[in-house]
Amino acid sequence: MCAGLALAAGIAVGGRGARAQGSLPTDFEDGGVVSGLEFPTGFTFLPDGRVLVVEQKTARIRLIVNGALAATDPVATIPDVRNTGGEQGLLGIAVDPGWPARPYLYVHCDDALTPAIRISRFTATGDLAFSADGSLTVDPATRYDLLNDAPDQAPNHNGGTLRFGLDGMLYASLGDDGSCGAQDLVSLRGVLLRLDVSRLPAGPGGPAPRALITPADNPFAGSADANQRLVWAYGLRNPFRFQVDAFDGSLWVGDVGQSAFEEIDHVTTGGHNFGWPAYEADAPSPLSCPGAVRGDDPVYFYDRSGFTAAVICAGSYRRPAAAASGFPLDYEGNVFLNDYYKGFLRRLAPSGGGWALAPPVAGQPEPDNWGVGFQNVSDWAVGPDGALWYCRQADALFNPGTGAIRRITWDLSTPLANAPVQFFAPVPSPARGGTRLSWLLPRVARVDLDLFDAGGRRVRHLLGPEVQSAGPHGFNWDGLDDDGRALRPGLYLAHLVADGRAHDQRVALLR
Repeated sequence: MCAGLALAAGIAVGGRGARAQGSLPTDFEDGGVVSGLEFPTGFTFLPDGRVLVVEQKTARIRLIVNGALAATDPVATIPDVRNTGGEQGLLGIAVDPGWPARPYLYVHCDDALTPAIRISRFTATGDLAFSADGSLTVDPATRYDLLNDAPDQAPNHNGGTLRFGLDGMLYASLGDDGSCGAQDLVSLRGVLLRLDVSRLPAGPGGPAPRALITPADNPFAGSADANQRLVWAYGLRNPFRFQVDAFDGSLWVGDVGQSAFEEIDHVTTGGHNFGWPAYEADAPSPLSCPGAVRGDDPVYFYDRSGFTAAVICAGSYRRPAAAASGFPLDYEGNVFLNDYYKGFLRRLAPSGGGWALAPPVAGQPEPDNWGVGFQNVSDWAVGPDGALWYCRQADALFNPGTGAIRRITWDLSTPLANAPVQFFAPVPSPARGGTRLSWLLPRVARVDLDLFDAGGRRVRHLLGPEVQSAGPHGFNWDGLDDDGRALRPGLYLAHLVADGRAHDQRVALLR
């Protein structure tokens, strides 16, 4: 099997030419937050804005408080982490959504004692509510293993992301471990898992009984196999980084390719099969693996033949409702991705019912690339300040101690409260059997939403009137009228009244 994402300090050829600062369109700025980190690979935010960073090779957790490392540093060094392989180590971190009442940190790592991937929970102590200096500590003895037997026979293809969804469930990515296992729903290879951590006992222990961490509404919850019951999506090669869409809870996945394509997959519901190892993007792969089928095509892919490549998904940009500033409103819902080795940063926008590169904007450094100079970047997140934060593992030569957390800001950002209501084009469009309507409110507003046919007759009252908070909102229309009958194909008009003003979007309904 061809090696995928090589995140080892000894493999520096892919990072040549990396810059300390990326090139971006006019009025966007790339600025540093904290430097001097030792090969950081992922990060996450606490609800109060503090930042937790994991270092791949040292297995340390670092904490950023008000733009500097915390007084107590590191927060922890995770024991028994294997870091000998190029992609092995401490790879991902997530914070329990019940923080600080549930002061739990979850990590994704390679186990040093067995050939397995381990997902573990640790209990934090210290200034949990951020009432003093913000420092935290973690006693390694508090470790509770959720799962400690996902295969790790190869030094690569480990996955590595942990994120909590809007549903409170913990999602985790596992690579195919350099095997044909991505179509095998019981092998814990090439999958996204969905785990329920709400019923775990306090304190150390584990591994958790599978039944205790299996959500009842997982797509394979009725399977006879306990591993399959944990699976949310499958048919992935190395889903190293995925992101949760803050608007609807869907997952945006960067799946690292083998020899032809890098792809972005959109997981809107459970049970999706993305086709690896039968297909790489929309093309048959050269592998011969039993039981492989095409599955779902990606929403976007790019040709990586002829050069080393690894896609890193930055996810969908959603301006936090509490953020005083952020990106321009026409960026709302756009999806960002970078290539770890080539260093380009791309922006995707809805197009014809799918996704495509957004049209270039003023000062964009290259026609296809919204930004350049983002080599060695391994993780992204929209911060509570509305900026797009990222983790750079090292400089161009992978020198020790050159990792950094940085962020992209828009220096003309206007306060959200002064912006107009945005009513976005339906997705998908044209639609078959229904579509999603979404809007962004700059402030608290009374909202009413209706659907009219081409003759101006109201065929469905969708929502309201109701008062909604500032921020993103949406409605999934099922293609039915007020009497529960399927509407005929044709052109319809979605009519949103918000903040005392009317806003319209056309909805094309296909058979």
